Amino acid sequence: MGVLQEQYKDTKIGRIPKDWEVIKLGETCEFYRGQAFAKSEIIEDGEKECIHYGELFTIYSEIIRKIYSKTNSEVIRASEVGDILMPSSDVTPIGLATASVINSKGVLIGGDVNIIRPIVKLDSIYLSYLINYEKKKIIRLISGTNVKHIYNGNLKTLHYALPPLPEQQKIAEILSTIDEQIINTQAIIDKSKELKKGLMQKLFSEGIGHAEFKDTKIGRIPKDWEVVKIADIGIVIDSLHQTPKFSDAGYPMVRVGDINKSKLTLDNCLTVPKDVFEAFTKKHLPRKGDILITRVGSFGKTILVEDDSPFCLGQNTAIITGISNEKYAYYMLNSHPIIKQIGVLTNGSTQPSLSLKEIRNIKISVGSEEEQQKIADILSEADAKIEKEEQEKAQLEQLKKGLMQQLLTGQRRVKV
Repeated sequence: MGVLQEQYKDTKIGRIPKDWEVIKLGETCEFYRGQAFAKSEIIEDGEKECIHYGELFTIYSEIIRKIYSKTNSEVIRASEVGDILMPSSDVTPIGLATASVINSKGVLIGGDVNIIRPIVKLDSIYLSYLINYEKKKIIRLISGTNVKHIYNGNLKTLHYALPPLPEQQKIAEILSTIDEQIINTQAIIDKSKELKKGLMQKLFSEGIGHAEFKDTKIGRIPKDWEVVKIADIGIVIDSLHQTPKFSDAGYPMVRVGDINKSKLTLDNCLTVPKDVFEAFTKKHLPRKGDILITRVGSFGKTILVEDDSPFCLGQNTAIITGISNEKYAYYMLNSHPIIKQIGVLTNGSTQPSLSLKEIRNIKISVGSEEEQQKIADILSEADAKIEKEEQEKAQLEQLKKGLMQQLLTGQRRVKV
């Protein structure tokens, strides 16, 4: 125990490794502000690379590896290699507690951006990861009600614990390598999703092995396929239109937001007591093979129930049940022609929503049961590939989270 204590020291920001030091940003960095340019000034064929403040929490993470925007603006505030950029205004505190290091010189930096420029032996990439890891330090300094602000004056007061420079650089290298793997995995996911989208378009317009086709109201389809309404192949059941009473434990309730995902998971759903569950399932208890569809807000989104775990369906949703090949119907409902059709159904509504009648009247095309199954199998295989890739990405993100906790606090040291 004595040996362990000797490896650490107490400081104003807590216990840190003995060979680390506490620095104050205002004494180790210079601070600047970006200069405003309008979003309309971002143009595809601009001559100068630029960064708009909104991109810092929508596009970029700890390291800016590629600049996505260009402009011909006359703004003169430009980046230096190693600058750390932070948005100075946002509607959420978390958005402001975001740092990104830029390793390119001469990139124009827009307004509402704080620029931190290290002037001592301090690794910018390491500091970017550290600022993002210790978000609470930033959040405590944020001011404003509807729009939140963080100013350079606030940032200058921050203290951080830093290892020796070689260790900073090694930690930055480790975390950067994990990030590159995450980015590469996401690129594979995006590519797989794009391939699936093209596959769906081909399968639902050409089928499998057809030579003759016909034009219909929902597009070109094989000549021997039919166009049918959802009501012709299944039953549409509405959920109760009541504000539910939630509880700390009980039965999961799937709501509109839970259907806005690629796969139904009950783990993160809010729960309701038994009496609410029974009231909401009086008409129909959701079961494997049912298709859930949203009716209000982000309407027309669907998800397939893939097991018989008990749950109830919240308001502004409906169930399509009794379809013989539910996977085929689910994929068809997510195809471009059907999404476009649903958009036309609600066009002109002051508050866009889908009525039960409109859901029943949604038209889809169907071939033989055998062909429907083949198409469903092909698309299921594509989904399985995407799911595997998304799991790999989630594992990498979890690894990064764990490493940040260990490396940025000195719990785990690296050899340099």
